[in-house]
Amino acid sequence: MKKTFTILIASLALLSCQNKAQDATQVSNKIAEKQELAQTQNIQDTIKIPKPTDEIAGEFYKAIFDNDSIKVRQMLETVFPANYEPKNKISPLQALIWSSDNLYLTKLFVEGGAKINNKENPLTVVASEYGRLEILKYLIEKGCDIKNNKAFNTAGFHRFYDGAKFLLLNGANQEKGDVRGKIWLFEQAVIKSDYEVLNKLNLTNEELNNNNCDGETALIIAVKQNNFQMVKYLLNKNVDKKKPETFDCGDNVNYGKTPIQIAKKANYQEIISLLK
Repeated sequence: MKKTFTILIASLALLSCQNKAQDATQVSNKIAEKQELAQTQNIQDTIKIPKPTDEIAGEFYKAIFDNDSIKVRQMLETVFPANYEPKNKISPLQALIWSSDNLYLTKLFVEGGAKINNKENPLTVVASEYGRLEILKYLIEKGCDIKNNKAFNTAGFHRFYDGAKFLLLNGANQEKGDVRGKIWLFEQAVIKSDYEVLNKLNLTNEELNNNNCDGETALIIAVKQNNFQMVKYLLNKNVDKKKPETFDCGDNVNYGKTPIQIAKKANYQEIISLLK
């Protein structure tokens, strides 16, 4: 027994040491990253890098699309200013967001002076379209606009739940862009029972009662899940409890069962009582 106890103590001690080593490594990596960012910024501040040639620009964009962090950093320090945007090309930072969720390189650009508030092509919209969560968070932290563009609905339209939720909870505009993005997020929040999202959404009666191409309204989704609390929540939002399954994504409109008919068929007694 004593031997077993000794082995257990030794194992716990080893695990503790491993955890401490991992924490120390993470801290060390963050410090190193900050030092690299500062170094790159200082180099660009002290050395006037001339306008890149077309050949250098092509090489730089290739490194971005190859997600070659080392080469991009080297070129930023020597031959390509972080704030330079070649004519007739998308900006280097937009190219980066297109190609990867590389937060490290994003920071190199931003700390080096890259433009991040382009009203014509907001980077938060680009990050939302391509599902770049960490970059999206960083851009918002740096003050990029989300209140006057379609970033939120873009994230929803492209089925980027985590991004749409983050934008919603940080006050993004819910009306600009294709509101099918907001409706998709609404349906997903119902499926996930995500009341944090549901309580932040601004939905019209039409949006609350929208049906998808499977014919389902949010209420019908909740009924099919036998989710008593969600059905109750939606009824308190005054959704239409009589609207049947509505299949209208083709040339014709067809109707299926009402919410109470679905509940009765499945014998969901508690939900039936709510829908009467």
